[in-house]
Amino acid sequence: MNIIYQKKKENNETLKKFNPNVDINRIKEKTGINNRYISGEKESVIDISIKCSNKIFKKFSKKKINFLILVTQTSPYRIPTTACILQDKLGLKKDLMAFDINLGCSGFIYALKIGSSLIETKQAKNGLIICADTYTKYISKNNITCRPIFSDAGAAILLSESSRNKIGPFELGTDGSGADALELPMNANEIVMKGAKVLTFATNIVPNNVNLLLKKIKINKNKIDKFIFHQASKYILDNINRILSIKKEKTFENYSKVGNTISASIPIALKDANSKNELKKNNLVIIAGYGVGLSWGSALIKWNKIL
Repeated sequence: MNIIYQKKKENNETLKKFNPNVDINRIKEKTGINNRYISGEKESVIDISIKCSNKIFKKFSKKKINFLILVTQTSPYRIPTTACILQDKLGLKKDLMAFDINLGCSGFIYALKIGSSLIETKQAKNGLIICADTYTKYISKNNITCRPIFSDAGAAILLSESSRNKIGPFELGTDGSGADALELPMNANEIVMKGAKVLTFATNIVPNNVNLLLKKIKINKNKIDKFIFHQASKYILDNINRILSIKKEKTFENYSKVGNTISASIPIALKDANSKNELKKNNLVIIAGYGVGLSWGSALIKWNKIL
């Protein structure tokens, strides 16, 4: 697993310069976010994906990759599929599956489900999941609903065959009736988010989804070593943790450091938690993603190591 942050950073003081009347203290109180990473003017999802993937290939042979899944909503192309472009630019072999998943903050969970299923059914031995987005290219500096939250980043995750399955089971869901909670229409240049609708969705659906997973795996909540959720914002995570009655030491949060990085959010949080020694080998971890679609999902993973 490897992460790429963008070189350019923006904080709430920057936001204040373009929006003099905005209360940045209130924004920080609600979102918990101060720093956000901004992709370069000419930097695309393809560029970010290449950078984080090449870090993996310093330690693992690209010749062994059997599939490539790219999770993104901000590809520079409508046609062709961006994963196909990445197959060529990364120098991967041609006899592999490569496809995009157009999902946001739940996208990593969906990709993990698909990727692990390919391995479990013996259709592949090794695969690469890339989560990358450049949301800020579609958020103006005067968009005080979205600009204080979203951040550009990428994560590359290697999945490999193992004698013991350490990923799953999963609990997934979709509700397209809430599609207008966060959208970017085809001919528009600005992401629109209905904050109250997103909050209601997250606090109603996510705890229920996690509880369904706990029921499925038949493991008491207290036996889970760590809960790592999509890093949406302080207010949303505080409410999810409160409803689920999760002790603070059982959670990990890094939104204040990196902002909301869409589908890369959970992989980044996993790597940061590992770096801070908050994840140890064989820890039971529940991860959960939720967002645009509306879509959501959770999974149990048994933590091993980062390449």
